This record gives sequence, structure tokens and C-alpha cells, in this order.
Amino acid sequence: MSNRIHININNRILFQTLIALFSITILFTACQNKSSEDDEGPTETDYTDHLTNQVNEVVIPTMETYQSRLTNLGTAVDAFTATKGESTLANLRSAYQAAYLAYQAAAVHNYFATVNQSLVGTSNLFPIEVSVLEDLIETESYNFSTTAQERANGFPALDYMLYGPADVLSYFNGDAKRLAFLEALVSDMQERADRLLSSWNGSLQSNFINNGGTQLGSSISVQLNESLIYYEDHIRENKVGIPIGRLGPNDSPIPANATKIEGYYQSLFEGNETFTLALLKAAIEEMEDLYLGNTSKGTNDQGYDDLLIAREQSSINEDIKAQFSAIYNLIASRNSISGDESLYDEIQALVTLYKSDLFPVLNVQDADGANDGD
Repeated sequence: MSNRIHININNRILFQTLIALFSITILFTACQNKSSEDDEGPTETDYTDHLTNQVNEVVIPTMETYQSRLTNLGTAVDAFTATKGESTLANLRSAYQAAYLAYQAAAVHNYFATVNQSLVGTSNLFPIEVSVLEDLIETESYNFSTTAQERANGFPALDYMLYGPADVLSYFNGDAKRLAFLEALVSDMQERADRLLSSWNGSLQSNFINNGGTQLGSSISVQLNESLIYYEDHIRENKVGIPIGRLGPNDSPIPANATKIEGYYQSLFEGNETFTLALLKAAIEEMEDLYLGNTSKGTNDQGYDDLLIAREQSSINEDIKAQFSAIYNLIASRNSISGDESLYDEIQALVTLYKSDLFPVLNVQDADGANDGD
């Protein structure tokens, strides 16, 4: 297993290096020749319509929603700071939940982020380490960009502060440093969202559209590979595998730990994992929107399904869509992440379809290199 991990890490470092070169040097591929088939749908060589729809109707709207939800969260924090009461706390919790759900989509599209813009390390590594969080608050030594604070950061820290204490109002009233940390944390998250949206609305937008083809380093290769790596690492493993005792579809079991679910403290407070399951579903829904090219207006436009159909591979498209439905149906039937391994297996089945069917048909190289798509 150690050799496999070492190989995977090397492959991912290589792929991340290619992404960095794309972002920093702003390389463009040669413009693709248009054909008369453009009016009928995507061709096998011209991806302009596909990439335009992806960036303008799939990626950027998720960043806009995330920024808006964090703005609302900041407003709710300000109101809570001014008047700490049950009403303002309820509004703060509601704004936190809305922002957390919006995060799920934004994180899927965090392909070209620099270290300081990376959403996972600064916004959603769970579970948190409460002792680290409380020490940072007490010493006022927090730095939201450091690896030392990764387990006391972002939404998991908010989850603890808003739902973990037996009496949340007393928790904040008892120490002004806690409120200062809350304000600084949310402000930092807002700034990151602002920078991400700004980068996508800037040169990254046109670069993404003009970087055609399916070769390693192209926009399609980066989007498919990076979103699938995120799906494997942070949806399949972190959200489901680790809590139930699975780490990698071909690896040995690990000790199950139900306390390592997303939104753990809210689940304790409410006595159920409804919100945890909602977060999981929201993340997978964004993977589906990316695949289908679903627009911000709720309509279906140019997506990877269309690229398959243009290649007369409708059966693969139907298999992939059916797998998304199977995952949603299973999520709807469950009360918790823990239990049998069927949810993990259904989530893994989508990886298999991507690596064994979608990638080869589109001539996209699997940059991960992990042998978990068979």
C-alpha cells in the first residue's frame, strides 16, 4: 500500500505542477478550427462551446453564490456581535448552513487555486482539534493560512463554535476572544471567496476557454482530473470512507469513527445527520452539474454528456447519469453516514465509470494514476 501511495503522490505532484505552469505562464493552445458541425452540437476537436458553458454557466455562478452566501454570513456575524441573543444566533446558524452548502460546489472547482486560495485546507478539513482551536483563541495567535491551523479552521471551526458548547450564548459571552476569533475567521473566508471569484472573472476565464484539446494540461483534462481527485479524496474518503472505516477502494479497512463526519457538532445538537447528508449530496450534485453542463438558470447546456453523445457513446452517458441517480437514492434512504458500505461503493462506482469509460472515450489521461477505476 505504501508503494501505491508513493506513486499516487508523485503523479499528483506532477499534475499539480502542470496546472501551476498553466496558471502562471498562461499558455494557450492553438485555436481549434470550427466545422459545420458546430450548429449540431460539439465536435471531436472543437471544445469552445463546451468550455465557454463550463466557465460561464457552471464554474463562475458557483463562485458567485459562495461569495454571496459568505457575505450574508458576515452580516449575520455582525448582527450577532451587536446583540447576542437567541434570534441573532438562529440567523447566524442559518447563514452558516447556507454558506456551507454553497462551499460544496465551489470546492469542486478549486482547480487553479494558489496555496492561499485553496479552499479545503483553509475551509473544510474535518474533524477539528478542539484543543488547538481553543489555544489559538486564547493566545490570539491565529493565522488562517498556515498548515498549523488546518484542523481549527473554516466551516468545521464554525460547526464547533455554533453547536458544540452546551450553551452557545454563554460560550461567547464568557470570553470576548471567542467572538473576535469568529469575526476574524469569517472575514478571512470572505476575502478568499472574493479572490477566487475575481480570479475566475479575470484572465482565468479566457485562458480556460482558449486552452482547448484533451491533452494533459488542457482545460478539459484539468477540470476532469482535478474534480475527480477532489471527488475521490474529499467526497468518497473524507465524507464517507473515513467515518465508516474505508480508505481507498482497494485498501485494507481502517477503524471506523463516526465522530469524523462533516458537521459533527450540529449532528450531535440536532440528534441526526440530516445536514451531514445534505452536504454530501450538494457536493455530488455539483459533480453532476459539471458533467451535464447544467447552467445557473437550471437548463442543460454543453457538458461532458454531449461530448459522449457526439462520439456515439450514449450508453456510457446513460450509465453515468444512472449512477448519479443511484447515489442520490441511497443518500435519501439513509439516516446517517455510518452503517454498511453501500454508500461508499455507489460513490466509488462513479469513479470506475469515469476512469474506465469517460476518460478513454475523450482521450483524457488519468493524471491520478491510481488503479481504482477497474
